[in-house]
Amino acid sequence: MATKAKTFPKKKTAVKTGVLQADKPTETPVVNKPKFKNPFLGKKSEKPSIYQLVQGRRKDKKGRWKYPIVYMIKAEDIIYDPIKGINRKIRYIPGEASIFEDEQKKESKVRAPITFSEGHLPVTIQNPTLKAYLDNCNANANNPNRITTSPPSFKVIDRAGDAKKIIQKEMRELDAMQLALKMPLGKLVGYAKVLGVNVEKSTEEIRYDMKMLAKKDPAGFITGLDDPKTEIKEIIINAKDYGIIDVQLNRVSWKKGNDRVLISHVPVGKNAVDHFSDFCLSDEQGEIVLKEMKKQITRFNA
Repeated sequence: MATKAKTFPKKKTAVKTGVLQADKPTETPVVNKPKFKNPFLGKKSEKPSIYQLVQGRRKDKKGRWKYPIVYMIKAEDIIYDPIKGINRKIRYIPGEASIFEDEQKKESKVRAPITFSEGHLPVTIQNPTLKAYLDNCNANANNPNRITTSPPSFKVIDRAGDAKKIIQKEMRELDAMQLALKMPLGKLVGYAKVLGVNVEKSTEEIRYDMKMLAKKDPAGFITGLDDPKTEIKEIIINAKDYGIIDVQLNRVSWKKGNDRVLISHVPVGKNAVDHFSDFCLSDEQGEIVLKEMKKQITRFNA
């Protein structure tokens, strides 16, 4: 009996799906086309320059500045040109590219004065001719080349510069007040006498008065401490208080009982203590007088 040959099932082969390499669609290369850029867009606009009146203003009862509703300045001037080293006439004429008359059209004429409203005039970068005129005319207090035959009418508001000045001023005030509050008592009282502060009261009151003087004039307060005349003035005031010398409006004398021996005359209009401190620093005679005052003060305190 014949047997049938065994047959095995054929292996199924996985069919790959997808697009063959040859069948892939061709990609169109991307060409970077230059984009149009508007030069006037996308830029941050600069803040306008602010011009503020210094003429025609006044302070109200609360100390605030009050300005006229409308204030006009002339739109033509003769200025000093530092580049050419000559005087030149300038004019503000809308539409002209230059403020110099010799660079403007001959038929151009000034139409109207420049107007400040409520004491201020903002000028944007879109009006460079007006800005150039205001920056260079003699009415501008900030113009370094200003011809000073007449007072300025306005100034430029520099907010960053103003803030810096305020901070510097407050720092000087703090430094001066710290000196007044931390100064040794003996030095404090002596300096207070020189500055005309009443020292016949408590230490706290003297320090407070000195602190207020330091706040009012910090630069002068600090400078006075380092001034050699300050120590001499203190000696003169102490010598006067102890009855060693007699200080009058027109003369300074040694005081011996009822007698007065002239040391120096005081010129008319000159402060006696100021004059006498200069005298003590002037020559050998002044040095001798200063030494004698110191010696007698030392004896008085012994």
